[in-house]
Amino acid sequence: MISKNIYSEIFFNLIKVSNRVNYNILTGKFQTIIDIKKSYIFLLKQIENDISDDEIIRHNGKDVNLKKELIDEIEKLYSVSVRIFRSNYWGEFSKINKVEYPDLYDMMIDKNGDLIRSFDNFNGCVAMMDFHGYTKFSNEIKYNKTPLKEFGDSLPQKLKKICKLFQTIIYELEGDALILVGPSNPIFIGNAVLCIIELVRQKPFNKNINPKSFHKIEIQNPAIRAFEMNASIVTGGESFINENGSIIGTIVAEASRMLKIINTKKPNKSGVIISDKVYRNLIKYKDDACNSHISIRNFNFSDSFLVDVKGIRLNFREVFLEDKKSFPETEDFTKKLYNEIKKKTSAKWFNILVYYIRLIMTILPKIKISLNFNGENYNNKKLELLLYRNLDNWLVESNPDTIRIILRVTSELFEINEEIRDKTALFHEFIHENYKYIAEQLDIYFKNNLQIEENNSPALKKLLLSYETEIQKIKDRIFPRRIIETILSDPALKGKLYDIPYIGKK
Repeated sequence: MISKNIYSEIFFNLIKVSNRVNYNILTGKFQTIIDIKKSYIFLLKQIENDISDDEIIRHNGKDVNLKKELIDEIEKLYSVSVRIFRSNYWGEFSKINKVEYPDLYDMMIDKNGDLIRSFDNFNGCVAMMDFHGYTKFSNEIKYNKTPLKEFGDSLPQKLKKICKLFQTIIYELEGDALILVGPSNPIFIGNAVLCIIELVRQKPFNKNINPKSFHKIEIQNPAIRAFEMNASIVTGGESFINENGSIIGTIVAEASRMLKIINTKKPNKSGVIISDKVYRNLIKYKDDACNSHISIRNFNFSDSFLVDVKGIRLNFREVFLEDKKSFPETEDFTKKLYNEIKKKTSAKWFNILVYYIRLIMTILPKIKISLNFNGENYNNKKLELLLYRNLDNWLVESNPDTIRIILRVTSELFEINEEIRDKTALFHEFIHENYKYIAEQLDIYFKNNLQIEENNSPALKKLLLSYETEIQKIKDRIFPRRIIETILSDPALKGKLYDIPYIGKK
């Protein structure tokens, strides 16, 4: 039987090696779990070579097998070192395990137990969410510890509990922004997003089902006010997990830009937007179950739209969270407008403005609005008449002043009414930037044509009392669509127009 002194010496050596391993982890000398494994494998080999299988030691009043005892201790020390490594370099991904996050484990953990940090095409889903009114809320509660503690401590724990039910990792990005990382099947992250929105706005999507029956969390919270949240969900694309355990790369850039789209559409209400890839995966995994009181599959989706956001072109669909009364005419003109924008002909620029005006005119009867324009107050009916009159002017003549009136009115409507903003946000910047330029080109076109007529007829120059009178004659002689086609026949001019809708300067 081996003496206690020898046992203590061996055990002390184990602790010494383990401390060295942990020191190397904390100082960044060990970059992977393989580095940790090598150190402990070296210890195991020493035990295997130096101690016989039948060596016995008296420990805690009973005889124990020394080799087995030491191997058990090595496994415990190794487990502690791995946890230290993960907590320092994996961030929230340190929670991934085979039991609670089976899909993420298979996708993100390699055969050595290390986190896969680089993906050429990330198969999982990433969501980005943010709170509406977070800054204002922070200013309101800075001297009140109760809501501050609830928002900064209790609420994050509730969000993590919800996400865990859907095999999804969640962490705070900056201030009011959240990042979620979930399995390839979007049903998991989609349902997690919906549960989070229910929780923070303290209102269930289905009034007949209490979310608490599923996740055991009371969504009514008197300690903190209700928030609205927007979310974007994407998949695919190059990504990398940095040393802080945060996912970065094109997939996060795409999520951020898609979040900008839904934030522009719904600055004060909750909204969810998904990439077209996510939508296709929802169809792909349609037979896979995800036990929850709510499912993203039970909501309606918009058609697919292609929009440029800060240089990245995104195909997306909106998830309609509210059962609103359907406006078929509005949806019809949205499709017509989008399909017209996709055309390659110069003539489309005549039709785009027509469909844009008609789209807004279909919304006006369904909302209550008051607008002061040129010192006169306009209600819904007067606004409809104003837009109708200018639509008629546009159909009769390509008048740059008509464009400017339309842009002024629609810009003010966009700023003051949420319904109009929601329905036109995808086209707003595209329309206003392009038609501001077209109006400038129309001014040049008409004045150039008048100058030609002056040069051809000296008598005209003597009789000319006003450019406006003669310009009107030019407009009356040339069909409006032909004028648009003519001024945009120059490739240099046409090249200055944006070809797809966009949000944010390109």
